[in-house]
Amino acid sequence: MRPVANPLFKAFFGILGRSARPVFDRITRGSLPGLDGAVELAGLEGTVEVLRDRYGVPQVFASNERDLFFGQGYVHAQDRFFQMELGRRAGHGRLSELLGESALGLDRLSRTIDFGRISASEKSPPPEALQALEAYSAGVNAFLANEPLPPELLFLRHVPEPWRPIDTAAWSVVMAWSLSATWEAKLLHAVAGTEEGTLDKEALHPHVDPGFGSSAGSNALAVAPERSASGSAMLAGDPHLLLGIPGLWYEVGLYGGPYNVVGASLPGSPGVVIGHNENVAWSITAAMTDVQDLYVERFKEGDTRLYEHAGTWRTAKVREEEIPVRGRRDPVVHKVRTTMHGPIVSDSLDGERDLALRWTIPEPVRLVAAGLAVNRARHGNELLAALQDWKTPNQNFVYAERTGEIGWALAGAVPARDHGGQDPVPGWSGEHEWEGLAPFEELPKCRDPEEALIASANESPGAPIPGSYHPRYRRDRIEALIRATDKHTPETFRDIQADLYSAPAHALAGRLARPAPAPGISGEVRRELEAWDGHLLAESRPGAVARVTLEVLLRRMIGALPKPGSPLPAGAESYLVGLVPNLLDGLDDLPDETLREALEEAGIALKEALGPDPKGWSWGALHMTDLRHPLGVVGVLRAFLNRGPYPSGGDAYTVRVAGFSAGRSSFGPVTTGPNYRFVVDTGDWDQGWSIIFPGQSGHPASTSYDDQIGLWHNVRYRPMVFGRKMAEISAKHRLILKPEKQ
Repeated sequence: MRPVANPLFKAFFGILGRSARPVFDRITRGSLPGLDGAVELAGLEGTVEVLRDRYGVPQVFASNERDLFFGQGYVHAQDRFFQMELGRRAGHGRLSELLGESALGLDRLSRTIDFGRISASEKSPPPEALQALEAYSAGVNAFLANEPLPPELLFLRHVPEPWRPIDTAAWSVVMAWSLSATWEAKLLHAVAGTEEGTLDKEALHPHVDPGFGSSAGSNALAVAPERSASGSAMLAGDPHLLLGIPGLWYEVGLYGGPYNVVGASLPGSPGVVIGHNENVAWSITAAMTDVQDLYVERFKEGDTRLYEHAGTWRTAKVREEEIPVRGRRDPVVHKVRTTMHGPIVSDSLDGERDLALRWTIPEPVRLVAAGLAVNRARHGNELLAALQDWKTPNQNFVYAERTGEIGWALAGAVPARDHGGQDPVPGWSGEHEWEGLAPFEELPKCRDPEEALIASANESPGAPIPGSYHPRYRRDRIEALIRATDKHTPETFRDIQADLYSAPAHALAGRLARPAPAPGISGEVRRELEAWDGHLLAESRPGAVARVTLEVLLRRMIGALPKPGSPLPAGAESYLVGLVPNLLDGLDDLPDETLREALEEAGIALKEALGPDPKGWSWGALHMTDLRHPLGVVGVLRAFLNRGPYPSGGDAYTVRVAGFSAGRSSFGPVTTGPNYRFVVDTGDWDQGWSIIFPGQSGHPASTSYDDQIGLWHNVRYRPMVFGRKMAEISAKHRLILKPEKQ
């Protein structure tokens, strides 16, 4: 979760002043959830046991499916309810009601796209998924009725409403949106093609950064038994989303009814997203397929409601949304126009053209059903069958079976259209309408590949499907590292996840040694560039010089830069990342003078940031991971809630991703990276290892708030507990949830 802007808490400073920190300290100490003992709760049918290890990771045991999801809702709320509250409010467009003016931009976006209506309008949702959502909601509400509220809500003097299944649906729509933002790349491409060739960030996306998704994508890899030292298939995954505190993921083991599964879940939703059961392990990467189009609508002159389509005039739907804002007496009235193609998003962007957005609308309850079916899958066939109902967001699923099979499949709604361009299309002509969605059976997939390996890193699926795909640097590097070892172990997979080789920076470093010397760059630094192996370590000086020079060339390529201090949206960020191969393809043809000037500019930037002595230059000194809590903008609370900064290696092109906002003059903070990693050997689930960053709990006073930062920074792991035996051995806390006595 990204921080909101400083003006949000001016009112608090006026009231609390210097007393904010001790007040928050007292609130925090008294609001820790109970992790041991027994508690009676209304709504349970039987007993639920929650065993937590030293890192606070719970294993939830129940006698039936309903109690299992009740228990998951309870433990999610114990550790992450403030995060859940922000998530559902983002989905309903009600963040400003809690956080004030600075969240208004996101609420406008939410109301424009109408996340709330999407959440409530699903036709014929699967009844078994609704039952899971109702049980999960009951567990969340049992927490709200029986335990102290999170300290953030007490500090904000906010009493939350009961959790409802529609809240999970709304949160799911926000996640789907954040992983489907190809419209931003199209808008950026159109702006970049204007006569001025400049990029006006504020005109593109003036919203508060929601902090729920990112363009950095993910890695997933698997090998078949012939490439494994144990003779069993192996799998590893590390999703890359925005880094913050608390983290996005929450590891949990679920045992009850047909479920026997462990992995990373999303607080606010039942089940796990990636992980393994007793038969199959799986992970996902963002597919980056193009699921959104911008239509330029032609409205009748003098009438903002009538728009043209295929020679006739149609009437746009108009609604007014009232957005309550904390600190304001009256709500903000937000008007939304909607055509047959979708809402006019340019009304929120203050754009000159009327742009309607169409996208593959999520079916959040059906998505929950598909995810739970994946959790129950006993083999690859059942996993693939479950994915037929997976619509939005589009994902690549990589899996490994205990029988030895490995596979990959693209899942999601892919529009069938007669255009795949990067620009907005005319909405009035009627010539660019969608012709339905491609069936799952026709989407790319692979089972038991001949090379006995699979790697997925947000690259093109190798089929003619439009998308904002990432360059193949990470995918190619993963495959090369897999091939470099005859027989893999969990240790070699962990080494792959730790790899910091940056192919673009390495390619540029060699080219930079050829031009005449640049002022300010010593001969010693030039020799280091020529000898550098391309590993973008935090302590690397040639890595810093090459990477900064690469960014200088990228900025020159795209023209004017967005304003600093407000990250680009995910789709636009993906667009900028995708320009790097074009830059490097023409590297040999770049004039030496251009390279010399870029190197000189990089030297100036390094001197300004790190001092005139090159001995003090390093990539990590520029490139820091800074974990910020949503309330960490309050000055007296920063040290209490935030963590970092930490010098970091890598970039968006290394396997160990450490992305920052491309095209800027600064190189931090690191915005995206692996906030969850896991490695499993399907032949022995006790050989499962994982890390959740920065910690399991979102409670600032919990020992599990930040206790995995050191593991993450050094790419170390802890045991990924699975099953009753391991849960008992590793148990540090035992909580019993009992039905309320009648």
